[in-house]
Amino acid sequence: MIENIANWVDKLVSDYLPQARCCSELHPSIKQYFPRDFLENSYFIITNDIPKLDIQFESSNVESFINMDGDGITYKNLYFIKEHRAFDPTIHVHELVHVAQWKLLGVTGFIEKYINELENCGYNDAPLEKMAYAIEDRFALRNELFDITSVVKDGLKKLYGV
Repeated sequence: MIENIANWVDKLVSDYLPQARCCSELHPSIKQYFPRDFLENSYFIITNDIPKLDIQFESSNVESFINMDGDGITYKNLYFIKEHRAFDPTIHVHELVHVAQWKLLGVTGFIEKYINELENCGYNDAPLEKMAYAIEDRFALRNELFDITSVVKDGLKKLYGV
């Protein structure tokens, strides 16, 4: 199943990347929290039709996540956000945290961990989501500059020894 999801994600990213915008275009208030090369290799699409995985799961927590009407979702280095949140820097930061998680864990590692966390913890208590929300909240305070990718790397090391 993980391989099927990874293949679906690869095809989705390949199909959508030509129409995506580069994150290096984001507002300077966001860009100062990320390395330039990271943003130059991360992309986003503003849409009200967020693509969702079309695979059935036995876990109700995973099914709930797939059917959730969220404002954003990340697949590898590409994220989708709804139009009404397009100018909200916190959602861009949240999704860029997931881009960093995908990059550091790898496609298979991210998918396995994310599904396992959804099954065992649910969306709100999934460690990868909790990390994204905590970093989003820290960014929203705007009382310090910090390298978000380094914070993600340190967090993943604590969680998974990666």
